[in-house]
Amino acid sequence: MKLSAALVACLSVANAFTVSRHASTSDSVCRGTTRLYQRTLGFETPGYSRAEMELQKKQTEVIGYLSGVYSGKEATALRPNVGPSVLISGFDPEQPASVEILDFLNNEYSPHLSFTKIVAHVEDMKTAKKRLIGRNARYTGLLDKLDFSEGTALPTAAQLDGMSSWVVHVDGGDMSKLSDIADLAASAESVQNVAILISGAQGVGAAALQAADEMLQSKASSFAYTLLVVPEWNDEPEAMCAFGIVDVGDVSDGPFTEGESFSREESLRIITECLAIDKAAGKSVVANAAKDVTSLEHMMIQGMREIGFTRIEEVEQMVSIGVKGYTDMLDEQAAEAVWEKAPEPTEEELAARAQTKEQTLLLQKQKREEEKKSSDISAMALEWAKKEY
Repeated sequence: MKLSAALVACLSVANAFTVSRHASTSDSVCRGTTRLYQRTLGFETPGYSRAEMELQKKQTEVIGYLSGVYSGKEATALRPNVGPSVLISGFDPEQPASVEILDFLNNEYSPHLSFTKIVAHVEDMKTAKKRLIGRNARYTGLLDKLDFSEGTALPTAAQLDGMSSWVVHVDGGDMSKLSDIADLAASAESVQNVAILISGAQGVGAAALQAADEMLQSKASSFAYTLLVVPEWNDEPEAMCAFGIVDVGDVSDGPFTEGESFSREESLRIITECLAIDKAAGKSVVANAAKDVTSLEHMMIQGMREIGFTRIEEVEQMVSIGVKGYTDMLDEQAAEAVWEKAPEPTEEELAARAQTKEQTLLLQKQKREEEKKSSDISAMALEWAKKEY
């Protein structure tokens, strides 16, 4: 019996120790968990810096603006006279741009460019046919549309005869050719639209750009034009980098920095879309790559692509409105939100206010005196009652 009692006592002590240990462990876990939740309530976790919060706010505002544009947007207005035929010139058949421009003009996903005849004006027809007529031309139906003309860098008026549109490339930033291009377009009765792309324009300044636009405006009486100026080309695919577009009238200094480049494919995409966009008619613009993710240009392009703008809608928005239109809208909203300064009061108004203030103070003084008199009477009555009773 003594042994059994001792055994029971030992087991009880062991069980109590185990329970106490579990309780202690559980309490420790609960306290640790409580502390863990307290630490993750947001007070000790690293938050966004002020600069990051400002950037997020700006991105949200841009997305909101673009969403409003997209929800109320009508279909892109197209030029009514792009026509069934187009001639391209200034594209070296041995360079990739010659193939890429044909792909853009003969793209099944661009129904707004429904050409039935595409003429490539080249300096060496034999080389051009060898380079441009390949398997891709056969499979895409380009072979049924493609024709060639041969001559110097620019076609003659006779070679432009019958063409409704003309896409011209000028490399090396040679702005001097623009006058000849305008004269040729004016002399070719059938030409209704001219899209001009100038690449390698690092050395072109604001004055030369504005002079070129003024010249085109003066000569473009029988045709519509779009001028796009870019720096040296690079090999980045289209739609891989955001871009900004600025009207040449808003360029105050050299538009390009040293060593700056722009996607060749993107510039070809922009100029071919401008050929069809009605709002791009009569525009002379400069395009820059927008690699800085904090720039408005990058936010706008990224936002449009996230929302669902098509490429032609994207180009139309940047050419016709762009970042300048957005910032102008913000400035107008800020101006409307500023409180108007109240007019200065006249002497009569000041005198009336003073009189009113004086009367108010007098009434308040009278009220205080009456309250004091009433209080004194009550105190006297209370003292008299105590003496009488």
